[in-house]
Amino acid sequence: HDAHQAAGAQQREIAAEGMVLLKNDGVLPIKGADRIAVIGLSAEMPYYQGGGSSHINPTRLDVPLAELRKAAGDIQLDFAQGYLATDTFDQDLIDEAVITAKSADLALLFLALPPSKESEGYDRPDLALTAQQIALIEAVADVQLKIVVVINSGSAVTVQPWLEKVDGLLQAWMMGQAGGGAIADILFGKVTPSGKLAETFPLRLEDTPAYINFPGDAGKVHYGEGLYVGYRYYDEKKIPVQYPFGFGLSYTTFAYNNLQIPKAFTDIDGLTISLDVINTGDLAGMEAVQVYVHDREATLSRPFKELKGFAKVALEPGETKTVSIPLDFRAFAFYHPSYHTWITEDGEFDILIGASSEDIRLEATVEMSSTLKLPCLLDRESTLREWLTDPRGYEVLKPLLEEMQSRFEQVMGDEEGMGLDPMAMIIDMSLTSILMFQQAAYSRPVENIVDDLLEKAHAVAA
Repeated sequence: HDAHQAAGAQQREIAAEGMVLLKNDGVLPIKGADRIAVIGLSAEMPYYQGGGSSHINPTRLDVPLAELRKAAGDIQLDFAQGYLATDTFDQDLIDEAVITAKSADLALLFLALPPSKESEGYDRPDLALTAQQIALIEAVADVQLKIVVVINSGSAVTVQPWLEKVDGLLQAWMMGQAGGGAIADILFGKVTPSGKLAETFPLRLEDTPAYINFPGDAGKVHYGEGLYVGYRYYDEKKIPVQYPFGFGLSYTTFAYNNLQIPKAFTDIDGLTISLDVINTGDLAGMEAVQVYVHDREATLSRPFKELKGFAKVALEPGETKTVSIPLDFRAFAFYHPSYHTWITEDGEFDILIGASSEDIRLEATVEMSSTLKLPCLLDRESTLREWLTDPRGYEVLKPLLEEMQSRFEQVMGDEEGMGLDPMAMIIDMSLTSILMFQQAAYSRPVENIVDDLLEKAHAVAA
């Protein structure tokens, strides 16, 4: 029995750590309420797993409403179903919920997506709650000043336009068999929420990276977003979001300071950063410190920043702990399809430490030296930009570069006087094409000149 109880407590603790508090206008943890309206079918019928083949038989199952009654003590809890298990509109259930909420000090709305909207085997048609659930929130908000919404879903939902009508929002996901108790622990303050979002909550479905390309045509899907998925896409497009990747509120507050980081390092050595995290609030809690890396310059397109490390630290009120997070070779590498491997390049990187992808608290710039000896990839079709960014190619081309540029400007005639930038015009032309403009200045074919340069560049690389 004791082992069973201990296992249940551990499951409950794990479930609570995964839940994310998204909004709290002072309504949580619950205090001073004599009567609470618990509204929503998922309070009585737990939404703890996905549809289809993900169904399991749990060893036990915490029912949120029952767990709330255990935690509430002398507080009176009144329940109203609010909606059906299907995506069906029922005004009578909304009217019943309004009556229940009107006489309460606080309303807890438990909302879960029905299987018709969320299951394996088909895709969600939108990111919204059901029309019944949205109408339920709006109707309850007309009669109740304090509302907390608890959402059970497998991924992000849009919360406009009803978010401003509620005081608290807890994302409880598909919460597992111990999730009902975990929700009660968070709502009544037995546990301080510490979960952070592992995905971005967009403002609209239309803002998402795959919106234009999905579900595809003629049986094919084009993954047009490439590297730019999630927060990488929203960063690059500068699209505002509802809740950023890594976001999550707590009942306490945290400060970061005393960042310690090497100024220079090699890719094989990597580096370890350390910083102090201080619990500046009145309650114990846990903070997830996130480390993002920004590559200032790369030969291939790179996201503005990428999460490369994190650490979760538990702190008592007023306590300070030093957190150390290692960043290895892969934290600074990217896959290069021409080399068919992960590579690093010399250069500067910004190390960004934050409480979310948008809440950056500390940053520093470091210099990395690559130890890789990569083969030369230049050929006859390589652009001038590729020659200039290849260390060996640049050294071989350098003696001819000034003369070549001067000749091209002569060929262009008075274009520079018209405000044009000759170098900008030729930087992405092949070296062979550029020299073709100057063929009259050379005593032998341009192809032979380029072949000689290539032979020298590849010889240096070898």
